[in-house]
Amino acid sequence: MIQIQTNNPFVGFVETQCGGRPENQDNLGYADTPLGLLVVVCDGMGGGPGGKYASSSAVDIIIRVVYESSPDADKRMVLQQAIQTANQFLYQKVQENSALQGMGTTVTALLIDESSAMVAHVGDSRVYQFRRGRKKFRTFDHSYVFELVKNGTLTEEQARLSEQSNVIMRALGSRPEVEAEIVELPYERKDRFMLCSDGIWGMLPEKELIQITASTPSLSGSVERLVIRINEIGSAQGGNHDNLTVALVETTTNSKLKEKMSTRTRTILWGLSFICILSLVLNIYLLNSGPMSSLRALLAQEEQATSRMDSIIETRIKEERSRMEAGFQHILDSVSSMIDEKKRSAFDDYMTRNDQKKEIINKLNVIIEQLEQLKLAHKSDTKSERVDDTIEQLKDIVKQSSKYGVRDSDWHYKKHTVIDLLQHNIAKEDVSNEKMTGHYNAIIQVVKTVRNKIESK
Repeated sequence: MIQIQTNNPFVGFVETQCGGRPENQDNLGYADTPLGLLVVVCDGMGGGPGGKYASSSAVDIIIRVVYESSPDADKRMVLQQAIQTANQFLYQKVQENSALQGMGTTVTALLIDESSAMVAHVGDSRVYQFRRGRKKFRTFDHSYVFELVKNGTLTEEQARLSEQSNVIMRALGSRPEVEAEIVELPYERKDRFMLCSDGIWGMLPEKELIQITASTPSLSGSVERLVIRINEIGSAQGGNHDNLTVALVETTTNSKLKEKMSTRTRTILWGLSFICILSLVLNIYLLNSGPMSSLRALLAQEEQATSRMDSIIETRIKEERSRMEAGFQHILDSVSSMIDEKKRSAFDDYMTRNDQKKEIINKLNVIIEQLEQLKLAHKSDTKSERVDDTIEQLKDIVKQSSKYGVRDSDWHYKKHTVIDLLQHNIAKEDVSNEKMTGHYNAIIQVVKTVRNKIESK
């Protein structure tokens, strides 16, 4: 579990795991942008390398487009454009490479600042808003079963348990154009926003999901309890459960955007307004009758004199304001230019670190594949050479891995490092040797654990 680092007035934690699958095709990311804190969760589709590539690329592109936007840009338009840019990139990749047919990804995004929360989604990954332990808002899946929910054929619980629950009607990469569903939401202090893949919400009834996520006092405790519960259910069902990804963000202030009035509140205000108008009419009638007429005339004269004075003061204020604005404009332009340069530099650093992390993850994936092949290989001079080559590749990665929070002990199985285990003679034995197979399984598990740790950073 990772805490979101942000300068905005929000607190958040994120977590992503493989679940019971060999590879995690979910991806998440977050960044402070000119338009507020942006959190993105994507669930890749297509199997093989395609799903993981789609979700990873979509997260990076959406963050980059929003990061490079102007502070005064329209949040809704920027978010729609960012998602469309990611969609066009993935669609073009599919057209260029037939092996990627079927590749795509869902997306959920939260762009939140002191004004409001902008929520966008495509597919069946979800965004929830909780308030005082209850569900305030939830996105509606772009899926086949939820179309049946809309027309009353299925309940939401029946849709969750349906064998067709994974049939998606809208996703990034499947068509040249895609429209994200976007809504702007007000929030109150201590509201919680949850972004999650279907590996979270699809595993347990929504009532239990809300109880865990919205009612646990500690924000990090909510994420931890939810992930533990999902894995418990998955293990009980055979241990082949889906990748699971969750991001939970809590607000510390009220948004500037306020809730719309309910019908009941509006009716009460209309009633009070009518009473006020009736009282005003009665007072006017009394002022225009009898001895009150003289008093009314005096009040009118005083009002005219006050109005003339207000006009003079207002003119003076406008003149002074114009002079001040002219004096500060040049300074503001210079400062704005400096800030834009710093933002671009920070983003370049972020993308460089992200690319380096992806490179080392890809290398680890290659090594895992090599280890799987070596485990099934017969004893030969060729196998010995391949083992030695894999050892050299691992040595290079071990040196770099400390930059991503990997400790020396993470590379150990019991008392030995993976390098020691590969250098042992048993690593070059024949596939018929059961001890050799177990030996490689231990090495592969260590490498996968390190890879998953780097992915979560």
